[in-house]
Amino acid sequence: PQEDPSGTFVQLRLGLVQTSCRKRAPQRHCRVLESRRKPTCLACYKFDTSDVPKVLDKYHNCGPSHHLAAK
Repeated sequence: PQEDPSGTFVQLRLGLVQTSCRKRAPQRHCRVLESRRKPTCLACYKFDTSDVPKVLDKYHNCGPSHHLAAK
């Protein structure tokens, strides 16, 4: 996190992988499909400085959605 007078900013980078599990019936152990693309998501959040922080703004960029679609 990075602190600023206007709030706290948090930036996350997430690597996504496609698995053999179905979205509607999640399982604990899913096999990763190695041959699929592995897009990276960038997520940024801005929180206020109160005792119970609220999200003031957020941004998500996960690349083209067709990379995430299961065929």
